[in-house]
Amino acid sequence: MITISEELSNSIAIDVDYKDKYVHFLFYLVFVLVWFLYLVKTKYLKSVKKIVLITAILYGIVMEICQGIFTNTRIPDIYDVLANSVGALTGIIAINFLFRNTKTTL
Repeated sequence: MITISEELSNSIAIDVDYKDKYVHFLFYLVFVLVWFLYLVKTKYLKSVKKIVLITAILYGIVMEICQGIFTNTRIPDIYDVLANSVGALTGIIAINFLFRNTKTTL
């Protein structure tokens, strides 16, 4: 078992403003990319990008609302919704860039 002293762990800690917002952004970017790739592979929908984007944004909003309603330790944060939405939109932009030369109706 390895134990890290409190002094060492405090000196290693990286202090980044709004670091949880970066996590929200990154999660939704990856979430949209993976979900899109799955749906395109299964040829499930024609307008995959629109549905993935709208659903991801609505999911992020619902999760923030649920945090306020169903927990005592978390509060809904509009900036989390914004980070989620920007991450999802960035995922769609990345999809447009990555699949710009394909003939798939995306």
